[in-house]
Amino acid sequence: MSTAPAPSRADVDAALAAVDAHFDEFVAELQELCRFRSRRQEPDKMAATAEWLAGSARRHGATADVIEWEHSHPYVLAEAPGGPKRLLHFTHYDVEVEPAGDDSEWVSGPYEAAIRDGALYARGVADDKGAIMSRLHAVAAWRLAGLTPPVTSVFIMEGKQMLHSPGLGSFTAAHADRLASDAALWENSWRDSTGRPLLKLGEKGVLYLRLNVRTLPRELTSQNTALLASATTRLVGAIAGMVAPDGTVLVPGFADGARPPTEAELELLGDVEFDGEFLRRRAGVDGFLGDVDDREAAVAIRTRPTLTVASLSGGDDRQDVTLGIPATATAKIEVRLVAGQDPQQVVDAIRAHLDATGFADVEIDVMATSRPSLTDHRDPFVALVADAARRTYGSEPVIEPYTQWIGNQGVLADRPIVGVGVSRADSGVDGPNEQILLEDYRAGIKHVIEIMAAMATENSEESA
Repeated sequence: MSTAPAPSRADVDAALAAVDAHFDEFVAELQELCRFRSRRQEPDKMAATAEWLAGSARRHGATADVIEWEHSHPYVLAEAPGGPKRLLHFTHYDVEVEPAGDDSEWVSGPYEAAIRDGALYARGVADDKGAIMSRLHAVAAWRLAGLTPPVTSVFIMEGKQMLHSPGLGSFTAAHADRLASDAALWENSWRDSTGRPLLKLGEKGVLYLRLNVRTLPRELTSQNTALLASATTRLVGAIAGMVAPDGTVLVPGFADGARPPTEAELELLGDVEFDGEFLRRRAGVDGFLGDVDDREAAVAIRTRPTLTVASLSGGDDRQDVTLGIPATATAKIEVRLVAGQDPQQVVDAIRAHLDATGFADVEIDVMATSRPSLTDHRDPFVALVADAARRTYGSEPVIEPYTQWIGNQGVLADRPIVGVGVSRADSGVDGPNEQILLEDYRAGIKHVIEIMAAMATENSEESA
C-alpha cells in the first residue's frame, strides 16, 4: 500500500488555484457532457454518454471501463490512482429522473447547454452531470498542479433503466473489490436559499407493488351485479383496508423496524430549510394532512414510511355508457421505506393483512425494491466533509440526517456516505430551465479537493 505523505497546505492551495486557472476548460467539458441526450428511453444515447464519460475519466488520469449489465444501461467504472485512502464517487448520468415538463418552456434548448447570466442551463446539469464532472475535475486539478491526488478516487457512474436501479445490487456485488473504499460521496445535494451547503446522510428505500384481482373469467352484463363480484369493487375494498384517506397506513406491522429519529437528529432537521408555502402553493392546498405545521412537515416527509396508491384501473373506461361488471382490476402501490425497515417484511405484512381481511385472492407482484440507507451523523467522515465545507464556502454546513429521496445506495451502506453537490434548492431539477450557477460549480470542485486532502491528512495522523 502507498505511504505517500499527506499534502501540505501549499499543495492544497496549488490544486485550488488550478481550478481557477483551468475553470473555463472545465466548464466547456461539462457543457459537452450536457449536450448528450442521456434519456433512459434512448439506449443509443445512453451508450454514447457512457463512452464519453469513460473517455473523460481517462483524459484526467484514470482507468475506466464501460460495462454492460443486466437491468441497466452501461455502467462506467473508473479509478484515478492516488494516496492509500479510497474515496468512492456514486453518481448517475441519466436525466429526467422525474417528469420533465414541456421543452417549449426552456429559455434555450434543454440540450444546448447555454450559459446565461452566470448559470449553465441544461437538462441534467443539476441532477447529476454537474456532480459527476465536479469529481473528475477535482482529480484533474491535482494533476494540473503537478501533484499526485492525495487519495485514490473510484467512480461508479450508473445509467439505470428504472429509477430504483435494479441492476446496482448485482453490479456492486460482482465488482466489490474494485468498489472497495473508506467512504463515499453521493451526488444528491445542493446549497439552500442562504447559500449553506447541505450534507445529506440518508435515503429512503422503495417498495413498488402491483396488486391484481380477477373475479370473473370475462366481463358480464351489470344486470348481474346483485349476484356477481366486481373486480374493481374488491380491489377498492382491499386498498381501503390498507390506507386511510389521510394517508395513515392500516396494515399491522407495516412500520416494524422503522428507526425513530433521535433527539439529536431532530435538532439537526430543525436547521434544514423547508418551504411549506411553496409546496402548498404548488399543490393548490391551504394546509397539509393532519394540519401539521412546516417544522412538523419537514420531519414527517423525511422520517415517516408512506404508502401511495399510485394508480387504480379496471373495467371499460371508454367515453360511453358501458353496462358491464369488471372482471379484472389492478393497482400500483408505492411504499417509501425509512431506515430500519426491511422490504420483504413489509411485503409479508401486506400479504398477511390482505389474507386476514378477506382478500386472499388479491395477488401481489413486486415491481421494484431497494433498501433505505442512513449514515450516522456522528461518523468522523461526516465531520471531515463538514470541515471541508467550512473552508470552501465560508459558512456553516447543514447536516441533513434523513432525506425524502429514494434510491439504492443501501447496497453501499457498509461505508459512510455523504451527499454533496453543485446546485441550489431552486435549480429546477428535472423541470424546464434546470441550471447551476458557475460559481457553485467552482465551489463544488474545490469542496471535493478539500475532502480529498482531509482524508489523506487523517490517514497520516492515524499512522503517526
